[in-house]
Amino acid sequence: SIIIVHYKVPECLREAIHSIYQADLAEKTEIIVVDNASNDNSSQMTKTEFPDVSWIQLKQNIGFGKACNIGAKHASGKYILLLNPDTVIGKTTLSVAYNLLENRPDIGLMGPKILNPDGTLQASCRRSFPTPAVAIFYFTGLSRLFPKSKLLSRYHMTFMDPDQPGELEAISGSFMFLRRSLFNEINGFDEIFFMYGEDLDICWRIREKGFKIWYEPSTQIIHRK
Repeated sequence: SIIIVHYKVPECLREAIHSIYQADLAEKTEIIVVDNASNDNSSQMTKTEFPDVSWIQLKQNIGFGKACNIGAKHASGKYILLLNPDTVIGKTTLSVAYNLLENRPDIGLMGPKILNPDGTLQASCRRSFPTPAVAIFYFTGLSRLFPKSKLLSRYHMTFMDPDQPGELEAISGSFMFLRRSLFNEINGFDEIFFMYGEDLDICWRIREKGFKIWYEPSTQIIHRK
């Protein structure tokens, strides 16, 4: 079940859905769009061009995490993909994510390599939790001066090889692939967050359950931000 929380980016949404339709395993997915009161032509466009997509219309903007939780309540898949509308997934993205979690019960949440539209690495796809020290090293510029230091560059984990898979503390909320049973077990996103921070929080709670957060660069997506 692919859940997309949408707000006023119909052209991006169109491109995201097209990329899903062109991906491996597309025939085994359902797409659920939760619209945060965009009040534009997004609903009509989606219903006309993608009649198989489920559209949930909200009367007001309730934020990202809360809208994701609403979408998850309508999901029927074994797995949930929380996907931003301003993304384009690759042909292998769904199959890589599915096969990884099918074969690795120790992994609770997976994120791919994320690229900017110009093809450069989007640093936020690999993160650690922003402790005071980690944040200070980042905002003072020390992490940029010493990008290979495991002590100073933990904010975006720039000391890691971007083509090497592995466990880390947090991934980007623009693409989060996990079992629906785990999402339900932790009660989804904490709805105290309107937007931003809820992805770090859910990574924290998944790790507390004993599962790994996994970065998998063998498949890539584009995130327009």
